[in-house]
This record gives sequence, C-alpha cells and structure tokens, in this order.
Amino acid sequence: MSSKRPVELGREVRLFLLFLSEINLVMGALFFMYPNLVIGVWPWPVKALAVRFIGAIFLAIAFGCWSALRAKIWQRAKILLLVGGTFFGITSIVSIVLAASQGGGYVISTWTGYFIVASLGNFYLLYRYRWSRKPQDRLPAGQPWRTARWFFRIQTVVVGVFGIMMLLLPEVAQQQFWPWHVATPTLQMFAGLFLATCLATGWASLQTDIGRIRVLLPLDVIFPSLALFAVWIHWDVISRESPSVPVTGVWVFIYAFVAVGSAYLHFFSRKKMVM
Repeated sequence: MSSKRPVELGREVRLFLLFLSEINLVMGALFFMYPNLVIGVWPWPVKALAVRFIGAIFLAIAFGCWSALRAKIWQRAKILLLVGGTFFGITSIVSIVLAASQGGGYVISTWTGYFIVASLGNFYLLYRYRWSRKPQDRLPAGQPWRTARWFFRIQTVVVGVFGIMMLLLPEVAQQQFWPWHVATPTLQMFAGLFLATCLATGWASLQTDIGRIRVLLPLDVIFPSLALFAVWIHWDVISRESPSVPVTGVWVFIYAFVAVGSAYLHFFSRKKMVM
C-alpha cells in the first residue's frame, strides 16, 4: 500500500467487526422478536419492552459494524469503534458492580465477560491503529454541512444530558423523565448507549468530510426506529407507567427526531458524495 494513500482497515479490524456484527445481529434479532424467550438469560430482571430496547441496541451495533466495514478507511471507521468500546465498557462496569453485589453467577459472569471482551477489542484496535491522523489520512475537506452540524449538535446536548443523569442519578431519572419502570442496571446500560452516541455526534458535528458523517447514520437510524416500534408494541406499558403525558411526548419526539433526521442526512449525503 502506498504511503500516500489513507490507512485502510486492517485484517484484524475487519475480522473483529465482522465477528461483532454477526454476534449482535443474532442476539438483536432474537431479543427484539422473541423477548419472552430471553428474559431468563439476562443477568438482571427485565420486562419485554426493555428486552426489545436491548435488542434494538444490538441490531444498531450490527449495522454500525457493517457501516464501518463499508467505509474501508480507518479515519472514517474509527468513530464506530469508539462508540462500541464506550458502550460495552460502561455496560461491563454496570455488570461487574451488579455481580459484586449479588455474589456473581454463571449468567451474569458470561454476559460480563462478553461485554469486557467487546469493549477491550474496540479499544485495543483504537490503540493499535491510533486516533491521530497521519499525513496521508488528511482527506480533502469539503464545505461544512450546516444541516448535519446543527443536527448533531442538538443530539449531542440531548443525549449527553440525559445519559449523564441516567448513569449517575438513575433513581432521579426513573422518577422524573424515563417513560416506564426499568431496573437501575437497565437504565445505566441505556445511559452507556446515550453517552457513546454523545461522543460520536459531537465528533461528527466537527467533520467536513461527508464519509465521516455518513458512517454514523445507519446506527443513528436503526436504534431510534426500532425503539419507537417497540414502544408502539408495548404502548399499554408506556401509558400505564409513564410519569406523565408530556414525558412520553418528549421521548417520542426525540426518538422520531433522531430517526427521521438521520434518515434524511443519509439520503442527502449520498447526493453530496456524488456531486
């Protein structure tokens, strides 16, 4: 490979992303389609709606891995490894704390091991290939895409604020603004996704290369879309357990805003790349 070309994804990156995508695809489909079958194998108490949300996260990760593989260039794909490492890292900490408080067990140990391996794998590859850009990695900069920039800025603030609250003050979050009853570890796992997304969208808001922006969009479309579908399926739970109608309305609006906005950017980013 010429030293003048951008660094591409190495073999170990491709194999890891392919492995992670297939594992999360299978788990995500199973969790989303048959939640009652997997409730018993989750390491803490969950309801069907929460299981479908977890399935939506796994499916979004699978699509994120495929998006990174399609990007081919390391400097475009690296952000998704940061997302994966952050999410699995926070979730592994939540599982370790829970295991320590409950005395461990086969189920929680297995899941904790998976979360740790997935997190360390992502962070190892970030260390191996480095975050910083080499001279050949400096892709031609285009004009700032104002629509994408403001969309990502808004999303960064929203998921950042909610993610911090859900991680550090889960009881307050549960009582004040989460639209149905979930266990504290579940809420903190969701916080891990929110904070990982916060890092990604904050980074994306600074980019001018369309390829770097586009790589995030499949993940940003899949999770909120499936989450809204899960809410529709379990609307009786939401209407019964939500703190108030405004709380429900705010969350539905946020998920719809992210899903529609990301789909819009994905469609128009293709046109921009062609131009």
